[in-house]
Amino acid sequence: MSLVAVLFVQTQNAFNDNFVKMVLIGLGFAVAQGMIVFGVDLGAKIQFILGALIPIPFILGAPIAGWFSDRFSKKNVIIASLILQLLIFVMIWMAIVQRQVMLAIFGYFLLAVQSTLFSPAKQGILKEIVGSSRLALANGLMQMLTMIGILGGIALGGWWFDRILADLNDATGVSVVNAWEAAKLPIIYIGLGCLVPLLISMAIQRTPSHPEKRFEVAVFFRHFQHLGLLLKRPDLRGVALKVGLYWFVANFMALVLIAFGKELFPDTLEGGATSASSIMLLCVGVGLIFGSTLVSILSRHHIQLKLIPLGAIGMAIGLLGIALFDPAGLTFKFSIGVIGFSSGFFIVPLTASLQDLAPEDERGRIISASNLINALAGVAAIVICNGLDSMGLPASGQIVVVLVLMVWAFVWTFPYLKKLPNA
Repeated sequence: MSLVAVLFVQTQNAFNDNFVKMVLIGLGFAVAQGMIVFGVDLGAKIQFILGALIPIPFILGAPIAGWFSDRFSKKNVIIASLILQLLIFVMIWMAIVQRQVMLAIFGYFLLAVQSTLFSPAKQGILKEIVGSSRLALANGLMQMLTMIGILGGIALGGWWFDRILADLNDATGVSVVNAWEAAKLPIIYIGLGCLVPLLISMAIQRTPSHPEKRFEVAVFFRHFQHLGLLLKRPDLRGVALKVGLYWFVANFMALVLIAFGKELFPDTLEGGATSASSIMLLCVGVGLIFGSTLVSILSRHHIQLKLIPLGAIGMAIGLLGIALFDPAGLTFKFSIGVIGFSSGFFIVPLTASLQDLAPEDERGRIISASNLINALAGVAAIVICNGLDSMGLPASGQIVVVLVLMVWAFVWTFPYLKKLPNA
């Protein structure tokens, strides 16, 4: 029952973050064009701004998040995170009612802070409730359900916003006011839904706390200590860097797919770009669900590291497809699905391996350090993708960057096929 509860609440958390993101992207496209903040056109760059707000809390708050997960019962950390999530939804809804786009964006940043606190606890609790023998299976389920949550949030958020906006535009004429109204109803309904996982989290098995892990001000500055702890272990270092590479590619690709959506539907007031991007991202997720499910079945007895290089080359083939095919066609969407399917082969064994190798009393800090690497990789992806977008490079040209990376990743992970240590 504990595993089911953990999987449910983490799926819902992923769903909510991405639902809000897509609603705010659609809202920003419509209401913030020409709004200059710190020299940046908020409407034109909203996807990059929201994308950057996700890794920043991980970079700044990863050490304290890891300490909370190591110090307190991970069940209590999860419950506290879910309460915080509910309060943040109230704030975002009020910002939309008051038509304060900057306040709504700040609310999204707070959701990223909440996810920072939540992440080490939800990952670290797995081994405590299922043990090593079923860790790969549990991790595969978590990856699959996380992707269901992400995709469900992306798909519903983008579709719901565009659907209401289209109906209002048909009824009253195209207007900026309609975009605010289109964001209001979805946010309040999903916000009320935050009560469900909060109740379900009470069923999670209580895990031990570690009162000997005393708080010190230095906790806030232990980024490099945590990284040092991870990087001094060759087995952990190699796995964590490969996971970071995956998240670079994932963040980069998410932004490029939004760019494809904007290319298909350039009129922001009429909408369409958000739901088009949502469908593309949904294709990734459907593929990842099938891929993660298959990996979980194959890994039901032990972690299958041999699958990792197969995932890398599969992702490269899919990336080549979306660089070449028409984004309005079925072959394009099939290529996206291939990327998602292959992603399961790549990331699930790596994540399970990292959790299994980390000592129990250090797992929270190891996961926190890994999250820090992932966040830095995400920032790098956003900076590079934004730079290419500002240069006027089309989405099909931008995707070549991660295509080259995944070909290199296949070479890097090829030793797993030969069972070489510390690959």
